[in-house]
Amino acid sequence: MANTKLNGEIMFGISVILFFTITSFFGKYFIPINPSVQHLSAAFQPPSWSHPFGTDYLGRDVFARTLEGGSVSIEVGVAAGLLTVVIGGLVGIFSAYYGYKVDITIQRVVDIILSIPLIVLALVLVALFGSSIALIVFAIGILTWPSLARITRAETLSLKERDFVYAEIVAGASGIHVVFRHLIPNQAKTILVYSGLAMSSATLIQAALSYLGFTGGSVSWGFDLYMAQQYIFNGSWWMTFFPGAAITLTSLGFYMISEGLRKMWR
Repeated sequence: MANTKLNGEIMFGISVILFFTITSFFGKYFIPINPSVQHLSAAFQPPSWSHPFGTDYLGRDVFARTLEGGSVSIEVGVAAGLLTVVIGGLVGIFSAYYGYKVDITIQRVVDIILSIPLIVLALVLVALFGSSIALIVFAIGILTWPSLARITRAETLSLKERDFVYAEIVAGASGIHVVFRHLIPNQAKTILVYSGLAMSSATLIQAALSYLGFTGGSVSWGFDLYMAQQYIFNGSWWMTFFPGAAITLTSLGFYMISEGLRKMWR
């Protein structure tokens, strides 16, 4: 019988994601510092009581920018991760269930997407259609579903041979009924575990895109990291450390939830 008790990995992951969610979306109401206001006379100040994370090359408060940038990363991570799971899960299940030409066609599409570097495809889509949060979510979601599609396809090929599925088919149940009544529920744990990985990956991809200039918002951890890299060797370590740590911890938080669920249900 699978263990249903929350383990350390899940608790750690939930704590990290809750922390960044609360501070990113509600911190600005308690610390009303505009992350875009420039004070050139206060540039390159190290962490202090007045500026906990220091200031950047334009005198902007790094703490305020870290809070503001978190909202974009978390929005994209969760939304793109969910989109990946929905597309990948459904496509993989329908591909295996209907088989034949449907399966062959879908698998060729999967092969094509997997053969091209993800970041290159994402850059092309964002460059062509814009860099709003919605478009970045869409770009990540439609480019990261193939891996889950292959997983759910493999499980569906096994499940469709089970007696309870065969009995439904013999009884005249439609394909949609079989998919949503039996195939999806029996793969729910696999899909939930993968959702954490998808959100972790989406967070890193968003950071990479913003590092390259496609921010998806007025403030972004990846873009701040890019702008701060030229000042690493002049002693302004805080400008890269805090955005970089935020990206790492957020991605790690999603991953640890996934890993914890995998261990709990194995």
